[in-house]
Amino acid sequence: MRTLSLLAAGIAAWVLLPAAAQAQATADGADKIRLGLKDWIATHLATADKSVVFNFQGPITVEPQGKFYKAVIPKSEILFTAEGDTARLALDPVELQLTPQENGWLDTVATIPTTYRVVTDKKDEGVEVTIGTQALRGVFAPQYHAFMSLDGKLGQITARSLDPAEAKGAFKVDGLALVGDSKAVGPDTYDSTGSVTLSGVSFIDETGAQLLRLDGATLEGKAAAANMAALRAFSDKLTDLQKRYPPQADGEMPKEFLTDLGRVFQGTPKLFDDFGVSYGLTGVEVTPNEPDVEKVTLASAGFGVGLIGLAKDGSTFQITFDLAQLGIQPLPEFGQFIPHSATVDLALTNLPNQALLQALTGMLDSSATLGPDQAAEIAVAQLQQVVMNGNGALEIRSFKAASPLTTIDLTGTLRPNPKAPLMLTGDATLVVTGLEDALEAAKAAPDGQEMVQGLTVLQTMGAQDTVDGKPARTYKLVVGENGDILLNGTDLKPLLGMR
Repeated sequence: MRTLSLLAAGIAAWVLLPAAAQAQATADGADKIRLGLKDWIATHLATADKSVVFNFQGPITVEPQGKFYKAVIPKSEILFTAEGDTARLALDPVELQLTPQENGWLDTVATIPTTYRVVTDKKDEGVEVTIGTQALRGVFAPQYHAFMSLDGKLGQITARSLDPAEAKGAFKVDGLALVGDSKAVGPDTYDSTGSVTLSGVSFIDETGAQLLRLDGATLEGKAAAANMAALRAFSDKLTDLQKRYPPQADGEMPKEFLTDLGRVFQGTPKLFDDFGVSYGLTGVEVTPNEPDVEKVTLASAGFGVGLIGLAKDGSTFQITFDLAQLGIQPLPEFGQFIPHSATVDLALTNLPNQALLQALTGMLDSSATLGPDQAAEIAVAQLQQVVMNGNGALEIRSFKAASPLTTIDLTGTLRPNPKAPLMLTGDATLVVTGLEDALEAAKAAPDGQEMVQGLTVLQTMGAQDTVDGKPARTYKLVVGENGDILLNGTDLKPLLGMR
């Protein structure tokens, strides 16, 4: 919900600070905070295209009270407009207790409304969200326009439809936690981590049946050597662009926006050295109430992406994925072949940072004259050339999957090579166990003939091996600089129709 971003925006820049001595609250400081809050709302919450509009029922007030300020953001109505439809959210006041620190930052304790009701012009259409418990605290740095630390907890969150026919339905969250931790590593520069965690998530349909249950869901972010001053300047420039170039009637951004956006990227210093985001789920149970599927369970799943080495000449882009104990009841046809566990770790290494930035800014700059599509095609061609002549690689660090019958384990490295006939070289090794059991299961399946044929070919091409005492097939693929494609030493080009 956008109103909560008043407290949570800047979450990627969390920094846990050591306790600092308090400063006295003053009338002049109160005026500065009031103007700062007004600017913060206008800059980060309301939108230039009027798709989000705040109507306050009175002024923002800030009063010095000894060592802290008491700020009240008055009752308001927020209008959300999209495709001609408008939704309204009436908000009760937000109260803030702001304690100034010697460094000018503000230790902030917030009390937000406990009820949020979104309504539209249509009868019985809308949703109501209630919050049972709350404890929100953070440290806000005015010069960065960011919360530099955040330790927040919300509990007993419930969302319900305003339609009487859906009165039994609800989306519930037992707890929501926001946590951040960082340390200074230089002037305006910090290593930081942060997380948003949901616990006890459930979805109940209009009949009162529970369709979904999650023990936990987590979003985690981390940044190394984040330049907070540069991030603030970059954010301000993007906000200014959005104000100068509102979307056109067709929803597209003006071409001039892309040109100026390219200049913003080109003129922006390094924002951080490394950056990563990951998502995770635990204790998933889905009961879709379908005749073919009674229940789907999952112990855990995760997905992550990261960029490492942006301060160097070459960086690494990494993707990870994991899956544990997937269960489907009843098991569908061929369900024994569906992986219940998996881990994936892929990386594109030694990406040329400067060349990638030049291609991006060049694409944005030329979009105004060539159009976005043609500019993108040129940029892709430039990137292909840069990568082809670089020293990068696609590393399959881990690609494992296990089903009730089989396991697979794939590793390898592929490198671009403009001198090679196939424009790449490399090697990969695949190890498969349980092929014999899979083949017997496919033979017993009513519609398993095609699978039998495929498994038979796979079994024939593999070299016999053993893994943990179990029969296995190993497949070693080599793509040579001379154009050879070898599988376990056998030339595959004739089979592939190649010379």
